[in-house]
Amino acid sequence: MSIGQTLLLYYRIFFYYLYSGKGINTYSTTEIDRRILVHIYSLVLVIRLFSFPHYRAKCYGDDLRANLRNVIVPFTGIPLSIFCLNKIFCLFFLIFIYPLWAFIGSIYLSIYDPRKKSIDQHFYEQLLKPNHWFATWRINCTIVAYHSYKKWKQTKEQYAMEDKGRFLIEGKKLNIPVTPVLDIPRIMIKHKSIEGGMGINVYDNFATNYGDWIIQKVFSNSDFIQHLVTSDAPLSTVRVITSRDPSSSSIKVKTMVFRAGRIRQKTDHNAIFYNIDFNSSHRLSSGTTNRHWYQTGLKSFDTKSIWEEQNYSVHPDSHERIEGIKWPNVNEMIQCTCQAHAKLCPNVPIIGWDVAWTNEDRPLMLLELNISCNFFNGHFDIKEYTNFCYEWFHTLDV
Repeated sequence: MSIGQTLLLYYRIFFYYLYSGKGINTYSTTEIDRRILVHIYSLVLVIRLFSFPHYRAKCYGDDLRANLRNVIVPFTGIPLSIFCLNKIFCLFFLIFIYPLWAFIGSIYLSIYDPRKKSIDQHFYEQLLKPNHWFATWRINCTIVAYHSYKKWKQTKEQYAMEDKGRFLIEGKKLNIPVTPVLDIPRIMIKHKSIEGGMGINVYDNFATNYGDWIIQKVFSNSDFIQHLVTSDAPLSTVRVITSRDPSSSSIKVKTMVFRAGRIRQKTDHNAIFYNIDFNSSHRLSSGTTNRHWYQTGLKSFDTKSIWEEQNYSVHPDSHERIEGIKWPNVNEMIQCTCQAHAKLCPNVPIIGWDVAWTNEDRPLMLLELNISCNFFNGHFDIKEYTNFCYEWFHTLDV
């Protein structure tokens, strides 16, 4: 398909959904891949839902601005939150800027991408059915925004679980292995050298004193994980994505990713992502990052980073080979997260769990859940995921 034909197809589907106000299944033709319909329909839903209430913000637009303020489209230096100032800005972006960036990106990809596709092929992929981490994250966010809006009365308490404190309290009640909280009303932290009453901070515990702070000990990686990262790396977790189909109450896993923390970092948000084959071998893939989506200023124009940082067989800090190793407790992690999903949020379509493996008496612990979740470059069944999204959109349209 030529660039002109791809662009025409995008506009034809986009404006059909935008102006008709109809559901995803009303644009039906055997010639159109469901992935294309899911992608474009989810873009239109952003416009439809923009001013509607969101489960963790006043409206979906507010949530977009909060979560996209540090997401920089590679090679542009522009945070995506700029285009979420209001519905008009967002619509302008989807009609004009997004196709333009897809075209420019396609030229770049035709030069650097080792798959050696043509510009036409890359443009078709980038505009109509992108498969990078941000595309799936955005679709996941749209599904739960749509679901929470349409099913708010039935699911209000379940969506409240994304509050980290509420999650810990309810998880403990249901005997879910959440991280323990210190049972003290408040703590004082003071600098050892600053005088005159300065350098003193007092924090009220949310669990016992109606405060805003979760007060916990700092947990350490298990011996197995610690061998893979440096001694001063942060707690390195496994992101497990669980989901339920609209026609079933069963919970299943979509992807698992080990986030190997970097040297001298406080958390594993800056990490190397190693996909875990949870279906059969339980072995880890070569590592990748999405750091180039968070590069600000001139760093955003580093045209080599996207390819140089997508093949970490060896951890760059510890120099330990991680690709190919077998993860020992995959089944335990699957059981733990699926049970937590079923107990805490049985009606929520998709959830991302941060699972820690430590040397504590209860080694597997859930740190938090993320309902507007991303896959962290994890591998997943594209056809199954596409059908999952399509069926949820169709169910919620009715």
